[in-house]
Amino acid sequence: MKSLINNSYVGTLIGLIVPILSIFIAYLVNFRDEMTVAQFVDSILVLKIYAKMMAVAVYFGNVVCFTLFIKLDWLKAARGVLLATIIYSFIVFFFRIGL
Repeated sequence: MKSLINNSYVGTLIGLIVPILSIFIAYLVNFRDEMTVAQFVDSILVLKIYAKMMAVAVYFGNVVCFTLFIKLDWLKAARGVLLATIIYSFIVFFFRIGL
């Protein structure tokens, strides 16, 4: 049976969404009782840790998806996740050098 997820576009979309969900889950697990989402985002921006936070979320979140897609033999979806990781890597790089 052909999977609807085994598509480069869907893999890219998943690869772009998973890091955002990873950061939100980190908020829910660690900071839900202490601050609101707006305060959490504000503290990330004030402390200037957004590039580090994004890098950790991208690499750990997308590695899980990439490995899962490889194990399921959904190579086109894995290719999309890899593309999203490369896109995020350029964004993190530009944040770190200050452009």
